[in-house]
Amino acid sequence: MSDKKISQLTAVTVLDGTKPLPLVQGGTTKKATVSQVLTGQLITEATTSRTLSATDNGKIINCTSGSATTITCDTGLPVGFNATIIQSGAGKVTLAAGAATLNSYSGLFSTMGQYAVISVISSLADSFIAAGNLGV
Repeated sequence: MSDKKISQLTAVTVLDGTKPLPLVQGGTTKKATVSQVLTGQLITEATTSRTLSATDNGKIINCTSGSATTITCDTGLPVGFNATIIQSGAGKVTLAAGAATLNSYSGLFSTMGQYAVISVISSLADSFIAAGNLGV
């Protein structure tokens, strides 16, 4: 492989999860597949209640319950915390503030329906903004 700037590389067309990528780990260049890199990024939530934690930062939470699910934004998460939430089950997903402050443009905090996607972002300490497919 010749030395090229990243801007000089040919763009990828399709990543199917099996393609190898070069990564640097502990100062050594190693290979990993796209699927390996993404492992742990998607969390399946089958219960009806979850409180966000620091380990959820940057993750996608896939809610599969047929019953309503409440996800609580608690205090103590870092500024810049963000998570994406998918309602893939029939049960609506509702964000709750807990002891934190929770805002959204529309003043709504539940998913619109199955396959809705919402995001929650901490822009200030103990304060969150919800956005996406929010409805009643």
